Amino acid sequence: MDRLQEEDTVEKEKKESKKRMGKATRRVLAVALAVLCFLGGMGFCWLLLDPELRSLVRLKDRVQSDYYEEITDEEFYGTLFNAVNEDLLDEYSQYMTGDEYDLVQSEAKGEQNGVGLVFLIKTAEGNDQMLVTRVCGNSPAEEAGIVEGESVVAFGKSEESLKQSVVFDEFKAFVDGLESGEAFFVTARMNGADRTVRLYKSDYVENYVFYRTNAAFYRLTGGNAADKKAVGSPLAALANDTAYIRLTQFNGNAADEFEGAMELFKQEGKKNLVLDLRSNGGGFLDIMQDIASYFCKNSDKRRPVVAVANYNDSSETFSARGNYYDEYFSADSRITVLADNTTASASECLIGCMLDYGAIAYGDICLSYRSGEAKTYGKGIMQTTYPIRLLEGDAVKLTTAKICWPVSGNCIHGRGVLPEDGTKTAAESYGADTEIVAALQALSV
Repeated sequence: MDRLQEEDTVEKEKKESKKRMGKATRRVLAVALAVLCFLGGMGFCWLLLDPELRSLVRLKDRVQSDYYEEITDEEFYGTLFNAVNEDLLDEYSQYMTGDEYDLVQSEAKGEQNGVGLVFLIKTAEGNDQMLVTRVCGNSPAEEAGIVEGESVVAFGKSEESLKQSVVFDEFKAFVDGLESGEAFFVTARMNGADRTVRLYKSDYVENYVFYRTNAAFYRLTGGNAADKKAVGSPLAALANDTAYIRLTQFNGNAADEFEGAMELFKQEGKKNLVLDLRSNGGGFLDIMQDIASYFCKNSDKRRPVVAVANYNDSSETFSARGNYYDEYFSADSRITVLADNTTASASECLIGCMLDYGAIAYGDICLSYRSGEAKTYGKGIMQTTYPIRLLEGDAVKLTTAKICWPVSGNCIHGRGVLPEDGTKTAAESYGADTEIVAALQALSV
């Protein structure tokens, strides 16, 4: 290589080096600018926060750096969220962690994990008890043959190690400590007679609709008359032309199950219906809209309004999915309703719809006494759930509206349906069908 070529080569290398340095410099400057923009954005976002939130962040930092005991993020924020739930919001509203919200969503679909027993855990005098008031449809307890009116008085992992206890918290802690599918035993007592029952906890999808006549007892599992499972004893007190449907919650597949029960009602040529909403604490309004479609007696609308929500600054109507009354009932049909002080929310909304459209009168309702009172619960408000952070999955459920009946505009919040409205009443009793029979007699069904 001669000197001229060598100089050209050196000059080229210098130029390439400058180019590389220029590219590197630009990359560094770009990164630096991005960092500055990010920090500037953070600073801007920080300034947009409420002063109280900025103080809260500084307080958390100071507590975690200088407090003599360790305070984790979970403990710090958990305390704040608990305070929001307990001290700020009403009893129906709450902040939910991702896990809590997942559980709520699963239960709304009817997906349960456990034994499937609902207890009344205190006597009228305030003493502990575990009186079975409901056996969940399709649950291990139903499979084991436990029935309403029995009391759990002992439990253990074997028949030889049964612990005598009627304290619900002790029973719950025992069951929570078991593996799914792990067998255990309980002593069930009714009218002084004890029997030992083998149980287990598991995942199951709950059914919410039960259909009875004086000849059969079915649990509905779907939207057709054929979607049924025999689960218990007939209700002998019913007349031949009368069917009984118990709806335990407005959750999961309840709308389809109710459709199946009504198809069975039609298929069997029944005329009168007893609708049991005792212990039904409500559920989802869209399911109520489906079920209300069977009870809009005097409406000529294709989709009658079945509820009105009054928000702070607006209102919204909710309509039935259809208008099927005339397909299932005749001019001389009678519908009656059983309720108690745990009949709430969507159940009370359905009762209001039935009253407003003339499917029932107050005299067609029988209220069972509970701890000395006969009434429905008195919940005439609606909650709406809002996701907060998509990745974490947390959410907040807030009371957002008052619910009024569709024609009268009546809102029973804080009051409920009462005997002074003209209802019938029945004495409290959990033995077999004693309370149902008393209610039927009061209604003269």
